[in-house]
Amino acid sequence: MKKRADLRSSKGQSGFTLIELSVVLAVLTLMAMFSVPKFMESINEKRSGLTIQETQAVLDAARTYRMKNGAWPGDSTCSNAKSVLEGTNPPMLAGVNNKNKFNSAISTQCTTYTFSVTQNIIKDWDGDVANGLPATTITDKANHTIRSTIGVPGTEPALSTKLSRVSTGNPEDNRMRATLLLGGQSIAEGGDIQLSKVNPTISAQNGSLNLSSASQDVSIAAGNMLTADDIRIRTRNNALLSDLLPNYVQKGTYLVRHGWGVIKPTCSNGGIPKASLRPGMMSGGYNPGVTGSGIFGFVYRLIDNGKMWIVQTDIWGTAEERNKLDSLVDVYCYYP
Repeated sequence: MKKRADLRSSKGQSGFTLIELSVVLAVLTLMAMFSVPKFMESINEKRSGLTIQETQAVLDAARTYRMKNGAWPGDSTCSNAKSVLEGTNPPMLAGVNNKNKFNSAISTQCTTYTFSVTQNIIKDWDGDVANGLPATTITDKANHTIRSTIGVPGTEPALSTKLSRVSTGNPEDNRMRATLLLGGQSIAEGGDIQLSKVNPTISAQNGSLNLSSASQDVSIAAGNMLTADDIRIRTRNNALLSDLLPNYVQKGTYLVRHGWGVIKPTCSNGGIPKASLRPGMMSGGYNPGVTGSGIFGFVYRLIDNGKMWIVQTDIWGTAEERNKLDSLVDVYCYYP
């Protein structure tokens, strides 16, 4: 009886048939076929986004380094740029591994005017990363290699209208092509100002134009001329220089004798050549027995002879005394 009962009990147990197991495995296979690609795509999307962010971080750090130091980071080819950027104080670059999120090494290169980051991606994702980075191209389709390149700050297409704060080797990068408007602000820490325009003008749109220096000395270089209508002298109670100066400019004084000529000066700006004769000392006196002795007198004249004046001396005395008589002629330009 007991044996029969055991047989009946074993007949009541159930399990999976081969057909049922085959169906389950087929369903799992289909689920894997649809879910694994989606999962990998999600992973690669995250890899792509992080690679773009890290690459942009390297490029931005290199640009900042160039603006601050006037040169790209690292050696002449920038092969060690990443370590240099990480070693600044404070670090210009941090948190970027030597390999990207696709497990490919990141390398840096530079020329005089450009800085580049080169790296390998994976199939079908090189274009995605390249599209996410400015100025990035696929340089090797077989190996899915991309290169991202920036120019010297101020020379990149998006910054082509901006001036560079440092010398780039190209004068055009530092040349202003429009009127510089400062909005009422000051120019500080300046050096020399060199004006290439012919006859440039420096003017004050409002009020007075003031020139000053720490040494209290404003000078005009040798060989140059200051042209002004008038000059106000503070140490003379603000008197005008034109009121303190005579209306003539002396050009010279000459020692002359009877019959000698004095050349007229050249006077600019409407000046009139003038001359004034100063007689020499009178000598002589009464000498008994000499006719006309004691009757001395002198008449001095400057005879205008075109380009010069001729000295004429008339004397009541002997011709010998007249011809030996020295006189002074002051020559000047008169401004009425």
